Amino acid sequence: MKKVLTFFFAFFFLFLSLFFQDAPAQFEPNFVRYSAPEFLTFDELVSLSKDPNPTGPLAEKLKKLWTTPIISNEAYLSGTRAPTRVHPQLGPYVRMATWNIEKSFEIDRAITVFTDGAGYRNMIDPNKISSSSLYQTALHQQSLLADVDIIMFQEMDIGVKRSGYVNAPEKMAKALNMNYAYGAAYLEIDPAYLGTEEMRTEEGQIDREAMEYFRADPSRYKGLFGVAVLSRYPIKSVTIFPLKNQGYDWYSGEKPQITFLEITRRFGAKTVFRSELHREMKVGNRIFMRVDLHMPGLPNDTLTIINIHLEIKCLPKAREEQIKEILTYIKGIQNPVIMAGDFNSAPSDLSPTSASREVKRQAKNPTNWLTLGVSQVLPQALLVNTTRGISNVTKNFQNPTARHIPVVAPNYTAGLFKAIEEFRFNDGYVFDFRGDSGRSVGGESGLLSNSNQRDAVGYKTTFQVRRPLGDIIGKYRLDWFFVKSFLRDPRDKSGPYQFAPHFGRTLEEMNTVLKKQVSDHHPSIVDLPLNEPEFRRK
Repeated sequence: MKKVLTFFFAFFFLFLSLFFQDAPAQFEPNFVRYSAPEFLTFDELVSLSKDPNPTGPLAEKLKKLWTTPIISNEAYLSGTRAPTRVHPQLGPYVRMATWNIEKSFEIDRAITVFTDGAGYRNMIDPNKISSSSLYQTALHQQSLLADVDIIMFQEMDIGVKRSGYVNAPEKMAKALNMNYAYGAAYLEIDPAYLGTEEMRTEEGQIDREAMEYFRADPSRYKGLFGVAVLSRYPIKSVTIFPLKNQGYDWYSGEKPQITFLEITRRFGAKTVFRSELHREMKVGNRIFMRVDLHMPGLPNDTLTIINIHLEIKCLPKAREEQIKEILTYIKGIQNPVIMAGDFNSAPSDLSPTSASREVKRQAKNPTNWLTLGVSQVLPQALLVNTTRGISNVTKNFQNPTARHIPVVAPNYTAGLFKAIEEFRFNDGYVFDFRGDSGRSVGGESGLLSNSNQRDAVGYKTTFQVRRPLGDIIGKYRLDWFFVKSFLRDPRDKSGPYQFAPHFGRTLEEMNTVLKKQVSDHHPSIVDLPLNEPEFRRK
């Protein structure tokens, strides 16, 4: 009997050891299949358009909306797994993309770009193909985008008339068979959309045709505008909440403007760039969004995504304060981090302005006072001021990371990048600012070129207005990748390159050769090796 018991226990413990040998696969996290906040009713949205600071039950409902993400792991729990990708230089790797999708206007065409090479070719305008090499570049860029594993989207609509009431993150995720997380940043509550604004003709008569054109369908209108992360890896957790530093109030800042209809009438031929400058009344906030993905093999089996969409209607200093606030929230993360998205890193406020506001701002600008002082003292003032101005424009051209020299040669966007470069996580690791010619597109070796494509001058731009003046006016580098891997000095080329950014690329030609661009932003991608790459460092 004793021998039988001994054999039984030996067999039992052998079984346990074999069972727990596969424990990581057996005991992976319990992933949420689907969860979402409660959306506001149409009547509640109308109420918000009249009072953006409600009390009682509506205030509580709003608070939950701003702090409760949509999470879907339907793809993973239905059996979809991330493919194993092997790069000829990097070995096994993950590809990331970020794309401001411009209010989800062209979400169906965006899906075609990601999923259908033949359909994409049919979208190309032959009149925009100046050479076979440009055509091949566009096709190559589309094929690169089709192989992404994780995508950060900005300006994703849910239930807004302008985008056909589409649930953009859900539709995109289903088409790409990916898991997704969504964070609402704003509610579109402009009275013109809701049908509560009385519009009149130029003769003063009620313009019922215009009111009907803009009015939303109450049964379909949800009004959500936010950011999303799509992933072939399952989502472990998501955190969203409003930032303390906002930079602009999209309700009180827009409400004093002339009526929606009047702005729409005045828009068109009177603007060089064909940009939409109409009123956009919203309730909400710029948000912090953190998405933790399950990636076995990384520390804590986790990759953290920080999806960025900073304020556009403010000066660079306000965006700098927003990024500094976000950095305080991620300091304790002890696994790799991708912080990417639309940083709106323009040298000035990109919003429509007024003469009085610009006069006030320029009066506070010390550089203008220096120019005035030079003109009063030096006989060669025109030459000195012109030379200084041209020199500074050249220094800053398409390069928001350029050095800031106060008063003399300012670059007001530089503080945002300085804050990120000087940031240290609690574990001592940093964001990678390296630029190696062998790890960058085009053999560039400038700052951040491993993660963000540089051009002949500055960086390849990611945004353009509808009619830029050549390659100079109306184009900006607004979208960026910043990667925390296993590096302790942001510029140390002797440090490790495991999970460090490689071959950051802006897919401009893929977007600009189309009959109609998918977005006013171009997507950007970057590749991240899962192991230390073996190819020679340069």
